[in-house]
Amino acid sequence: MIPVLQELSIAGGLILAMIVALEAGYRAGRRAGAAEPSGAGGQVGAIQAAVLGLLGLLLAFSFAAAGSRFLERQDLIAQEANAIGTSWLRADLLDEPHRSELRAALAAYTSDRIEASTRLQQGWTPSVIATVERHHDRIWRAASAGVGQRPELAVAVLNPVNEVIDLHSLRVHAALKHLPFVVLVLLVLCSLVAVTVIDYGCGTDGHRRWHLTLSLALLITSALWITIDLDHPRWGLLQLDDGPLRALKFEPK
Repeated sequence: MIPVLQELSIAGGLILAMIVALEAGYRAGRRAGAAEPSGAGGQVGAIQAAVLGLLGLLLAFSFAAAGSRFLERQDLIAQEANAIGTSWLRADLLDEPHRSELRAALAAYTSDRIEASTRLQQGWTPSVIATVERHHDRIWRAASAGVGQRPELAVAVLNPVNEVIDLHSLRVHAALKHLPFVVLVLLVLCSLVAVTVIDYGCGTDGHRRWHLTLSLALLITSALWITIDLDHPRWGLLQLDDGPLRALKFEPK
């Protein structure tokens, strides 16, 4: 429930800020139009075009970066599921009891990964990382003990197990990559300036076009909100899908 409230508060705050910017721009334009009846429509139009162009550029790069990071995180989940599945199959090469121990460790690790995903709203906390490291230690000990008796299987068994461990590090690193705070602030400020200048032009003309200006403000707000949401896929409405991990079938052999 808390992530939903965070999302609603972000969206509500952005919309409120846009409405305030629209009103401030219109009132400033009315005062300017009253002081200079001849107006300066050409200058205002040029400024509007420049600000909207800059905003479009910033939004395009930021949205593309957030979207690519979201896809990268989703791909890492699929890669991790593939590595776990391969390790499970390679365990068939080991003798008992190492075969059963490795498979039990992999099954417990996968179950914990799926459950831990519901607790990652605040990121990878020390407790979550400590639990993962314990699972890694158990998996590695089971695999290394198994190949200790059959060294010829070291490459076949240990390589996918090592990939499972490495992919965890990649997922933690990917989760820490976000839009720089300065860039996010610049995006919001540029958006507010853009809608302010747009309604300033309406004020100088003396005609308020709410249906157009408010629609544009809501569109800009939606783009900002989705960019932020994509950049935080564990506490936003756009969530990463752990389906590849859930799809793993740990059937006894």
